Formats: sequence, structure tokens, C-alpha cells
Amino acid sequence: MNRGSTGSGATGSARIKFDRLIAYSTLQLPLAMAALPVVLNVSHFYGEVLRVPLEVMGVIFIFARVVDAIQDPVIGLISDRFTHRGPRGRLTFVGLMVPVLAGGFLMLFAPPGAWQSNESLMAIWLVAALLLVHFGYSGVSISYHSHGAELTDDYNERTKVTVGREVFGLIGMTIAVVLPTILTSLFEDAHGYTILGLLFIPVALVFSLPTLLGAGPSVHPPVVHAERNAFIAFFAPLKNRLFRRLLLIFVVNGSALGVAVTVMLFYVEHVLVGTKVQAGTILLVYFIAGAASVPLWLIASRRVGKMAAWFFGMLLTACAMALAVFVGPGDFYWFLALSVVTGMGIGADYGLPPSILADIIDAPEGGDTRGKTGTYFGLWALATKLATAIGAAGSLPVAAMLGFDPARREYGTFALIVVYVVLPVVIKVLAALLAWFVPVEPVRGSVRDELLGRRGPQAMRSSGRA
Repeated sequence: MNRGSTGSGATGSARIKFDRLIAYSTLQLPLAMAALPVVLNVSHFYGEVLRVPLEVMGVIFIFARVVDAIQDPVIGLISDRFTHRGPRGRLTFVGLMVPVLAGGFLMLFAPPGAWQSNESLMAIWLVAALLLVHFGYSGVSISYHSHGAELTDDYNERTKVTVGREVFGLIGMTIAVVLPTILTSLFEDAHGYTILGLLFIPVALVFSLPTLLGAGPSVHPPVVHAERNAFIAFFAPLKNRLFRRLLLIFVVNGSALGVAVTVMLFYVEHVLVGTKVQAGTILLVYFIAGAASVPLWLIASRRVGKMAAWFFGMLLTACAMALAVFVGPGDFYWFLALSVVTGMGIGADYGLPPSILADIIDAPEGGDTRGKTGTYFGLWALATKLATAIGAAGSLPVAAMLGFDPARREYGTFALIVVYVVLPVVIKVLAALLAWFVPVEPVRGSVRDELLGRRGPQAMRSSGRA
């Protein structure tokens, strides 16, 4: 077993002080500020502005994500090694990777001016920039989130950690929405995105410092990997059946967002016939609603359980997105109202799954992988990016096949309705069905069992340990 006495004692279960929680949470702001433009603005920038064909971009996204997926478990293992440097060892690794993330982000949005008229050179630059920014993002996020899972062993305190972190994350996403809209409105698109890349550097440095200097220590002892075979160590958490189930639901659910966010700007421009300011307003309202809803999901998780609360979030999002099929040109305010509801759903998507993961890492089902937080979060990051990649890589070629490809001056709105509305709704419903029937949380049954008052096999086996 890789947990210390603090895991179940007073220290591990102690309430996290508010100042420690804020200090830990601040780094999520630049992480989210970097993540959203990579999946939202890159496809628009390189597709609409630099005219890289969507089919080419789809292949590039798949390649970059495959490389990213391979490196994530390795980074998770490295993060575990850093726990031997002390209770803040993971944060040392975070500090080393923040400059890599900032440099990769700048490279992505500031391609050489002389290359921008050459499609092939832009494709090569996009590959290199994506690989660098993914490496930096993975290095920061995996170790950072692993440290957060080790700040406490208390069921509700873990949710408070993820909720506090994701509030800053949703603020970061809001900034990521507002800045590109303002900068590309004040300047030409290419110059506006370059300024975005430059501004990210001081933001990353300023908001990483409180985390690196003021976050609380891990309550877990150093992680020891007995396996000599690195491949086995990377994927050992998959032996935990609860983790496998959570990953399945998480990837299916996350791919819906990956599909929608990749074509969102295209949808607003060509289906709603909206302006850049309106697109920015929609995204702003969406993420503000998400941030505001996070405390509500925290309350809901305490009443019905984390998985059931997440289930309701999925259904809420699916219902609101389904109504979007009825909006069209000029229906900006109707769509804005739907964005409030879908934004509330994203609050559940961001706040609850990492907290469930933290519980699973410490569950008896983990066996000899119990407590190996970095390795778990390495695979979790892999799953996160797999979900995004499935969405991004699938949505662009499908849109092109159905008649939407700016590089060829094809602007079929039916394609955008299918990709932005129909596909995400189908995917969300599938994820909700999985959550309804499949038990994931330790000491609890499936959502169906919990809400209908049944005692599922998982809950019955665990009742003695509750």
C-alpha cells in the first residue's frame, strides 16, 4: 500500500484552509486560458484565416493528440518520482513545465509572417506548435491535479478542492473567450492572435506563483513503483475496475464538448449569422454560468452523490443543446438563453469527475495501484485529450464531408447543425445512460440504484466499509 498514516488520520482528513485553497487553485486560470483557444480558436485561425484545409487540420489534430496521449502516462510516472523530493515535490515539476507551456502557446498563435501564405509551411508549423504546447500543458496539469488529489483524503473536502480549482478554470476560460474577441476586433485576425500569445506569458507566470509558493503539502507519502517495466507501471491503474468505468463515461461525455467547441465559432458566424462580438458574448455567458453553477453542483453532490449530480448535469446539457436545432439566423438571444443552461452543465463536467477520480484512487479496488496519484492522473489526462481529439478530429472531416469547408469556400449550414447540435446531444445521452446503469463511485451503486433507493451489488459489497 502506498498511503501513509495521514491518508486516513486527522491530517489527511483535515479541512483545507481557505487561503491554501485559493493559493492552490490560481494555476487553473492560465491552464484553462491555454486549453480553450487550443481547441476553439486554432481551428478557426488556421482554417478561416490561414486557409489550411480542414481535412489536413483533422489529420494534424489526430497526430498531435496521439503523441500527446503517449506522453501523458510517462509524465504521470515522472510526477510520481518527484514526490520523493518532499511533500511539494510535484509542484517542483510544475514549475519546470510552466515556461514550456507559455512558449508553446506563443508559438501556436504567432506563426512567422513570411510563412502564413504557404499552406504547407503553416501545416508544419501547426504540428510543431501543437506538440510543444501539449507537452507543456500535460507537464503542468498532470502534476498539478495530482497534487490537488493529495491535499486531503476527505470525501467532501476533495470536491471543495476540485470546485475551487475549476472556478478559477472557468474564469480562465472566460478570459480566453473575451481576449481573442477583443483583440481580433481591434486588430486584424493574425495580429490579434499574436498579441494573445504574448499576453499569455505574464498571466501564466503571475497566476502560477501562488500555487508554487503557497499551496498546501501533500498528505500522502512518496509514491513507490515496484514494477521494473515502465509500460506496466504506466497502465497499472487500469486494473482498477472503477477507474475503467469512470474513464469510459468521461471519454464519451467529453467527446461531445470536443465536437461542439471545435465548430462553435463557425456555427455562430454561419448559422446564427452573428458577429465576433456576439460569439464572444455567447461564450462569456456560457462560462460565467458554468462558474456560477459550480457551488450548486457541490451542494447537489453532497445530497445525492457526485455521480448522480454529474448525471443530472449531462441531462441538462443534452436537453438544452437539443433545443438549439430550432434556432436560426437572428435568434441570438434565444441561443444566449440556451447557453446559460449548457453553461450550468459544463460546471458539473469540470467540477465533479476529478473529485470522483480522487476517491477512486484511494479505493480498495485499486489494489497495489492505490495512492499512485500521478500515474492515475497521467491516464486521466490521456483520456481527457482522447475525448477532445475524438471530437475535434471527427467533427472537422464530417463538417467538410457534409458541405462546410472554408478553405474551399463551402459554407453549408446543415453540416454545422449536425456537427454542433445533433452529434453532441446523441453523445451526451449515451454518456448519461452509461452513468445511469454503471456503478462507479466507491461504496455506492449506479445512479439508478442510488436514486431509486436500490442496493446495487457495488453498494452491498461495500456497505461494511461505508
